Order: sequence, then C-alpha cells, then structure tokens
Amino acid sequence: MITGVLELPDGQAVCRVAAGARLTEAAEAAGVVLDVSCGGAGTCGGCAVDLIAGAFADMQGRPLALDAGPRRVLGCRTRALGDFRVRVPSHSLVKADEKVLVDFDHLPAWVLGPAVRKQRLVMAPPVLTDQAGDIERIREAMGERGGEEHLDCTLAALREAPLACRQGNYDVTATVSQINGKADLTRIEPGDTTGRLFGVAIDIGTTTVVSSLVDLTTGRIVDSASSYNQQVRRVNDVAGRITAASTPEGLEELRRLVVNATINRQIGLLVAREGIAAEDIARVSIAGNTVMTHLLLGIDPAHLGAVPFQSASNKPPSLPAAAVGLAVHPAAAVDLAPSRAAYIGGDITADLVACGLAERAATSLLVDIGTNAEIVVGNRDRMVACAAPAGPAFEGQSVSCGMRASDGAIDTLRIDPATFDCTWTVLGGGAPVGLCGSALISFIGQAWRAGLLTAAGRFDRDAAGDRVERIAMPDGSEPWGYVIAAAERTDDKLAPIVITEADIAILLQAKGVIYAGIQIALKHLGKRLEDLDTIYLAGGFARHIDLPDAVALGLLPDVPLERFRFIGNGSLAGAYLRLIDTTFAGAMARVAARPEVIELNLDPEFEDAYMMAMFLP
Repeated sequence: MITGVLELPDGQAVCRVAAGARLTEAAEAAGVVLDVSCGGAGTCGGCAVDLIAGAFADMQGRPLALDAGPRRVLGCRTRALGDFRVRVPSHSLVKADEKVLVDFDHLPAWVLGPAVRKQRLVMAPPVLTDQAGDIERIREAMGERGGEEHLDCTLAALREAPLACRQGNYDVTATVSQINGKADLTRIEPGDTTGRLFGVAIDIGTTTVVSSLVDLTTGRIVDSASSYNQQVRRVNDVAGRITAASTPEGLEELRRLVVNATINRQIGLLVAREGIAAEDIARVSIAGNTVMTHLLLGIDPAHLGAVPFQSASNKPPSLPAAAVGLAVHPAAAVDLAPSRAAYIGGDITADLVACGLAERAATSLLVDIGTNAEIVVGNRDRMVACAAPAGPAFEGQSVSCGMRASDGAIDTLRIDPATFDCTWTVLGGGAPVGLCGSALISFIGQAWRAGLLTAAGRFDRDAAGDRVERIAMPDGSEPWGYVIAAAERTDDKLAPIVITEADIAILLQAKGVIYAGIQIALKHLGKRLEDLDTIYLAGGFARHIDLPDAVALGLLPDVPLERFRFIGNGSLAGAYLRLIDTTFAGAMARVAARPEVIELNLDPEFEDAYMMAMFLP
C-alpha cells in the first residue's frame, strides 16, 4: 500500500491505496469526488490534477517526469506508483451544494387544491358497550362532517391510530390523500395539526436536482435546496448511466446516489432549516427525464438505450414514499410527471404545462438545453417534438477549461473587436477557475463577429496575430488557442484558461445538432422560423446566456429578440403546479400524449441540416 496526500482548495486529504491505483481511485478513497464526467475514459478533462511529488505513470506504464515542476494530468489516466502528493484544482471537484436554478418565471393560473388534505375530528371516547375500532370511529366521524366514510386505510395510518387517539383523547387530525383515483387515510395525528401540511416539488435533472418545500395550506414555496445529482460521481451523461445500470449492483448504486445521497439529503436540509418533521411532508411531486425516472425507481433503463427505445412506463403510477425510499412520511404519495417517449420525458411535459405552449393558438417553440436538448414546436392544434443529442458541451464538459456554472466560473466576457482583448466577470467574484457555458457561447459569438474566427470555427491567424498561439495541453497536444486568462490571473496560478480550436469544434457540433433539430421539427410541422410567435427557453443554462451571442453563434434562431421568453426551471414549475392543484395532473396527462415524436437520425434531411448548422453563424 502507498500513501497519498491530496492538496485541496480548503485543506488536504490523505488516502491509502494499492500501488498502481488511478488518481481518481485514490481521490475516492480519500473521500474526494473528482469530476469524472466521461466515466474515466479520459475524454472530458474534468478530473485534471497537478502532480507535485512522487512516482507516476500513464495508462501505458510510461513514467511521468516532474523535472520541470508541477505537471497537470488527468486523474483517470494517471497511476500512482509510490507515495505521492497532488494538488486538486477547485474546478475538478464535484461539490454537493452547487447553486442551480430553483425559480421559474412563468406560471399559468392555478387554484389551491392539493391532492392531500387534513381534517380535524373530535370524537367521543369509546365505551365498553361500543366495540368499534379506532379507524372505524374516524371514518364515521368523517362521514358525519360531510367527508368520505368508506376510505381505505394505509398500514402507516393503521399503526398510528391507536396511539394518536389516546394521546389526543380522541381529538385527532386525519390526512386524506388521493392516490391513483381513490382516497386513502394516510396519517392519524393527535390534536389539531391542520395548519401543518407540506409537500415537496422536485426537478431531477441529469446534472442537477432541485427540491422545493411547499406549504400546502397556502401553496407558498417555503424553501428550496439544490445540488448536483450525485450520480455524477459514477458517470455524467445519460448514455453512460444506462450502461452503468446494466448490472443489478450498478443500478442499485445509481438509485441510492439519487435517492439517498441527493434527494433525501436535500429534504433533510429543508426540514432542518424550517423546523418541521420529515413526516409532515405528505406529498411529493417529481419531474425528470425518462432515464432519471427509471433510475429513481430502480428500474433497469437498458431498453431506453436501444431501438426502439422502450420505457417501462410513460405514465408511472403514484407510489408510496416508503417504496421509493424517500425520507418523508412513509405513506406520502409520490407523483411522477408522465413522459412522451424515451427522450421526451416528464421534465418536458412539465415545461409545456408551465409555459402553456399547448394551450396557445399561435405557433411557439420550446427549447430546453441541459445535459442534452429537447425541442417542441407547435400550438394547441398540433405539436412536434424531438431530442437533439448535443451532449453536455454547454455545461462545460469535454471542453478543456470548461466547468459548470458555479463559483469561479467565467460567466460573461467581451472581446474588443479592434484589439481582440478580452474582459470577463466571474461567478462569486475572485480569480477565475474555468469557463461555463454562457461564456463559451459569448466567446464564439463575439469572436465570429469580430473577425477572430472563420465560418468553419478556425482562428483566422492572419487577423489574430499574436492573440492566438499554440497551447500545451495535459495530453501532450498543442492545438491553436486563445488565452482568456493568463496563468498568473487564475485561481491556481498554474495553467492559463484557454479556448482551443478543438473546444470550438465540440461546441459547434453541439449547437449544430440543436439548430438542425429545430429546423427539422419545423419542417415536420409545416412551419418556418418566421412563423414562430414565441420561443420559450427553459432551464438554468438558458437563463444566463447572452441572446445576441447565442443567435450570432447560430445556437438559437435569428428572430427578433423580443420573441424570446425565459421560463426558468420549467420542470420544477410543472412539478409544483401538480403538487398544489390537482387539475394539473390531468393537464400533464393530456399534454404528454400529444407531441408527435420524430427521430432526427431517421429524417433524410437531418444530416445536411446538421452539417450546415456546424458553420458560423
């Protein structure tokens, strides 16, 4: 065994591993989670570390010299041969509490009417001549007060009833929940607790998860918690998670990472901050893509990754929280947003309900850019939907200095068209760590307009002069690149923040898929860009992009900017609406069934549209 020391931005961690272990394995042994977005294939660059001291080798066994000082390498492609010391930059860490978008800007009208309610019941104590059971007394009392006498009773409520009745001297509060079309008694509490009724709305994204605690007596969002979906510890992208879940052990690991390490952790934070009990949460509403929903429930998603992309169910039933493993009242119902297809999931259903596209006469476009992109175009008469497999490039993945939108990320930048000098701002202030998606888009859009880039996404080296240079990369390559921040201006002061031609090519491929997807969806609907009345942009990424730069890049259609509308976290908004107003359960079911789903790779015009869309603008 060998000993390793990992220098972190806020201290250090120590581990003991076998000689020859990868540095990512050593980090995991030390309780440090590196960003292995590609699953350890060495393609994303997320696990970059700096070798300080020790003996190391690459995956082919070739020794890595440290004669020239610290050396930046990929942790997943580097083995430690003896005791070692490495430095871990902050952008290579997966943090538990990154701030993500938790709000939404657009909601249709709603009326408070959750699918769960409380009723106080004051009953006469039992006597020897009346042998009715506690649950029967409760049912009878509810009938006398205009409620339902013949409710089914959950095992949780049956277990609670004897003690609650006696503690409250037969003054109790009964919780009634509508579950899959029928009403059940789900909880019995002593005394009057009618003012304490909560639910949680959850958006489960591939990268991030948001949970909002809602007071169901008022419909008010009390508090929200957000973090990375801790499945990123295993693998970042959807396809990789399908593969990782191919064994029972892998499937269970991914289920636990999203349920225990992510959602339950958020719920624990919420109830602690608000001073309530987890058992006071009587309903949960969840929206997520189809793969995330399968993993949440521990359902093998293998069939979602192969033709014909079949889900276990597009309309999963409401389930008891105990069965799902959520840390709320065990009989609380968990409602899951219905999906349309394998890659048009419940999150898109929630987006559509939140923005109202399906109710409008005018033709509109919805674009949800996250780890991938989903596109819906249409109106109340007809809708066409497709998934554009753009990959997570706009979340900073597979880009040499890319990172998610967290503290230390350059989020806005400006290029002087006369000098090609660059100025920027950093999330959270301080020295920059890397580039998030909004900055990547702004760079390409502005570099194109300034004449720094050709239409093919190459640097115009005649125009750029010494602003473009060969960049030494951790893998030994030296592509042409632009230095946005010199090493001495960065957070770790070891390596510059750059964008290379290879990075630009990855981003142009991603934007090309999205733009071509929009064109093909419009073609199937028989519409043109000029016919679009409104373009709804959903998700946290959309909130932060500079629209003129995104249009200049060719990521979004070139239409008047006033037609764009940000809806924020539409997935969370839809989950919230279903939680507070039962009519939205039916609305979701109707909307989910409507879009005509097209497979882009089966359209004969898609490849040409994609090839053209990879050029600038």
